[in-house]
Amino acid sequence: MFLNIYSKGKYPADALSNFASHPFDFDGFEGIQSMEGLLQSPKFEDIQMQQEVLFKSGREANECGRKQAWHDVLYWKGKPMKRCSKEYTQFIERAYDSMFENEGFREALKASKRKILVHTIGKTRRSKTVLTWWEFCGNLNGLRKKIYH
Repeated sequence: MFLNIYSKGKYPADALSNFASHPFDFDGFEGIQSMEGLLQSPKFEDIQMQQEVLFKSGREANECGRKQAWHDVLYWKGKPMKRCSKEYTQFIERAYDSMFENEGFREALKASKRKILVHTIGKTRRSKTVLTWWEFCGNLNGLRKKIYH
């Protein structure tokens, strides 16, 4: 009935993790390796460092992002975005829409069938994470609707 998504889980839970390798193109960048790379990169105001993190594997990007202090402002292509803004929410939604083009990611979504998606290791406060568990599962559920409707 429930599918707890995390990188060390069994398929499809592991394949739906932001650490999973599902190359996709987004906003002019080609070959982003994982959603985690994209999620961690806005913590960096420096555009060159942001792009380095953007193309790292999920684990490598997470390690870089964990070391980077940030508050309620994130950056994309040199432009600041408030973490708790409609602009940031739309940024994340566009990113997931882009990753939906990856066949392996879509197959993992299909394999999750109609199970209730959860992410028990995810954080709940937006001020503490670039993506809460409920934002994460909400985006996946939205994409799953495209498959089943």
